[in-house]
Amino acid sequence: MHKLLLVDFENVQQIDFTHLSDNTDVIIFVGANQKAVPLELVASAQKLGSRIEWQKIEGNGNNALDFHIAYHLGRVAERSPQIHCIVLSKDKGFDPLLRYLNKIGLKVKRINSLLELDPKSVSIDDPNYKRVIDVLGKSDKKNRPRKLKTLSQYIASIFQKNIAQKEIDHIIDMLFANKLITETNNTLSYGF
Repeated sequence: MHKLLLVDFENVQQIDFTHLSDNTDVIIFVGANQKAVPLELVASAQKLGSRIEWQKIEGNGNNALDFHIAYHLGRVAERSPQIHCIVLSKDKGFDPLLRYLNKIGLKVKRINSLLELDPKSVSIDDPNYKRVIDVLGKSDKKNRPRKLKTLSQYIASIFQKNIAQKEIDHIIDMLFANKLITETNNTLSYGF
């Protein structure tokens, strides 16, 4: 089955295309105010050749990029209803639309991390990941970080800042992939 990955680049910047199947095309939606794309991502994306497209959206405003993705989903559904669409975004605001599209017979879903496409690549035995879950699990639920930036800083403090940002981002992706955290309107919720 052919797949189309729609990336909310305002919401997800850490993207590793390594585990993406050959039958998947990608459209990365970039916000009007986003001025830079990491070289590592561009190099990784180049390997996809003609299977990748960049869409810089016009204008600003709450959910402007989300509306562009929703519009594109509608166009794909109209033209090629057999394509399986995947929205890469940590924003649960897409979920009501995706539920509706599934209800009318389309195959769509939202993922928080590309790790969710290849669950075998998520190692829950990682000691740093286990430590973060342990510390968060013991913390007062009311005082857990509510923003991704705050969670990132919180994880860094757990390791007394002796951990690379890339590792912190990977731990956060694993939390999303295992559905231990979700994000709605830039606010985190915990599933444990």
